[in-house]
Amino acid sequence: MTSDPGATPGPTHESTRGSTLLRRFGVVLALFVVAGAAAGALWERLWDAPAGLVYEGRWFLEPAGPDVSFEGIALFVAIAFPLGLVLGALAGLWRGHEAAMVVMVLVAACLATGAMYAVGSMLGPGDPQALAAGRPDYTPLDGGLGLTAPDQGRVPWHSTALVAMPAGAMAGLVVTFLLVSRGFVRRSRG
Repeated sequence: MTSDPGATPGPTHESTRGSTLLRRFGVVLALFVVAGAAAGALWERLWDAPAGLVYEGRWFLEPAGPDVSFEGIALFVAIAFPLGLVLGALAGLWRGHEAAMVVMVLVAACLATGAMYAVGSMLGPGDPQALAAGRPDYTPLDGGLGLTAPDQGRVPWHSTALVAMPAGAMAGLVVTFLLVSRGFVRRSRG
């Protein structure tokens, strides 16, 4: 048998495996980011903006209290953790390349968290401290959607609540890897 020297070789097992892994990463990433953006819209929709007043160019909660400013953070976590749990479990059902899947899910969950925060805060009202500047005293003004208390000088996205979705995704992925039967892919034991 002679082989044609001008013929290009067919795809190798390594290149097929690499393209399959890239496609899988793209699907997981797209699923997480779209779900994160939808969760951000849901977060803003379910959240009730706290009322406040302007006094001497600064915004104050009315009534003041940590429970009022904590509502947006608690709602973020209540949406993000279960969503991450479900998405991580779904990704875990896709067998093969488990080590790569852990990294994929972690990266996708972090990006989905960013999408959730960005969409929710973009749809919600602006930063009340910035909006209060130059307004007359006792002007009513709604609070902004953020993950920290609306105090002067606080950065609205510096919060540990941002780990809720990645933590949920990792928990869902690990539970799926450990508890779901390996019926999807049978590996040879010989």
